[in-house]
Amino acid sequence: MKIAVISDIHGNEEALDAVLALLDQQQVDRILCLGDVVGYGPDPVSCLSKVRDRCDVIVAGNHEHAVLDLLDLDYFNPIARQATLWTRTQLDAEHLDFIRSWPLVHHEADFSMVHGSLDNPDLFDYIQTTWDAHLSFQLLQSPVCFIGHSHVPVTFLLSDVIRYNTDDVIELHGGLQGIINVGSVGQPRDGNPQASVVVYEPEQARIERFRVAYDIEKVQQKIRDCGLPEFLADRLAEGR
Repeated sequence: MKIAVISDIHGNEEALDAVLALLDQQQVDRILCLGDVVGYGPDPVSCLSKVRDRCDVIVAGNHEHAVLDLLDLDYFNPIARQATLWTRTQLDAEHLDFIRSWPLVHHEADFSMVHGSLDNPDLFDYIQTTWDAHLSFQLLQSPVCFIGHSHVPVTFLLSDVIRYNTDDVIELHGGLQGIINVGSVGQPRDGNPQASVVVYEPEQARIERFRVAYDIEKVQQKIRDCGLPEFLADRLAEGR
């Protein structure tokens, strides 16, 4: 069994297409999505359609809650607010009903998934420190929890203490538990502009991260054509 986990697509259809092509090559059995399918990028509708077609489970991100007016826009910086308001103009009632159906957390025997953190998932807190990770590890009943939100791929591992690393391959043996930030498909922020995705093999207790190149310039032009902030185009090439 191969399970792919994607997150933070942010309306970037070109990045999503590149990742899906890789996952077809990898012959994954399932695709899971950690939310923020919309927001920032120029193609929220097509990204929603492709996620609907390809993903078994989708949990909601903060940008979905913002689009649904379940999250105060004061939570966002001015650029994110502008992008959210524009995204709302692109979505119809069917799109909103689809997004509204997504839970905040999903659990299975082999994994859990949430956009931000297992503790208070509706607050969309970031897991960026070992203390942040500790709060979610206290609630984790499965070997691994997949998260997104920060757009920065990092792994927290719990044995006798909590450690973190940025390795591309993680093996969870001997009762080791992991919180895996899968990074971002559509707007990486770790200095690497390539889209990020992980593939999980539960039977082998193995997780591998892949980076995928895509046509950044095409997306940048779409962002400009939509009248979205120039910053959202510029940052794609920098991975910031």
